[in-house]
Amino acid sequence: MRIVEHLGQIEQTITEHRIVLLYVQAPNCGVCRVFLERVQGMEADFDDVQFIQANIADVPNIAGRFHVLTAPAVLVFLSGKEIYRGARYLKLDEIKEVLQDCQGV
Repeated sequence: MRIVEHLGQIEQTITEHRIVLLYVQAPNCGVCRVFLERVQGMEADFDDVQFIQANIADVPNIAGRFHVLTAPAVLVFLSGKEIYRGARYLKLDEIKEVLQDCQGV
């Protein structure tokens, strides 16, 4: 999972790749670390999905741009449009299903 440190990197990735999963975490967040490992574990199953992560402390304007109000958060983009959002209590099976559906489109 590639770490992004600027809002421009996030927007460029969303523009350049058909399917993007953005993982947003907060500093000193134990739940964020646990879910990060689980989301990273999905990466091997989805070769055509670009996985990126951002720490809200490093990219504070991500909150306003993507309306991320809590962490952890997962946003999935398909052809530049947000098609899925999960926050705080992430459902990994739901995220996998969304990514599988994106691959079939």
